[in-house]
Amino acid sequence: MNRIPPLLVLAALGLGACQTPPAPPPRATARPAGPPASPVQGAWSFGIVGDRCTARVTHRDVALDVTAGPGRRASLGVTAPGQALPVNGRFTMAFQGGSGWQLAGRTDAQRKAAATLALDDAGQGRLRDLLGGGTLRLRGAGVSAPPLILPDAGVSGRDWYGCVARLTENEAADPAR
Repeated sequence: MNRIPPLLVLAALGLGACQTPPAPPPRATARPAGPPASPVQGAWSFGIVGDRCTARVTHRDVALDVTAGPGRRASLGVTAPGQALPVNGRFTMAFQGGSGWQLAGRTDAQRKAAATLALDDAGQGRLRDLLGGGTLRLRGAGVSAPPLILPDAGVSGRDWYGCVARLTENEAADPAR
């Protein structure tokens, strides 16, 4: 009968005890988000073309376009050249100022963010909030556009809002339009 020498058994056990277990696979860790973008100050401009009232707040990093009409709807669009807006993604437009509100929207293949607003009492109130000034932020996965500070639109903004009010009055007076 072959016997394994005890010294050899002890050496094998000692080597086995000295080995470390294999390292666990690396964990996927979320990359910390970069610092939030600093707010940027925009400037208003207004236009009226036929049955459309247009307003724009611009800064070189981000712009808000508002088009009211035709009919009882307004579209809000945001572009942010050189900033991250995901392709065909969802986002929330959050406005701080006036009554404060949020509006859901989507981005398109050209990375333009868009949301629609009914020109009912609540929608008209949101437009007045924008004209009164505040900060507009886009929130959502992959969005890194800077917050846009909207100054008070002043007399020009009140004149533009008169265009919006006429649109809704005309639509109410002639629903077949």
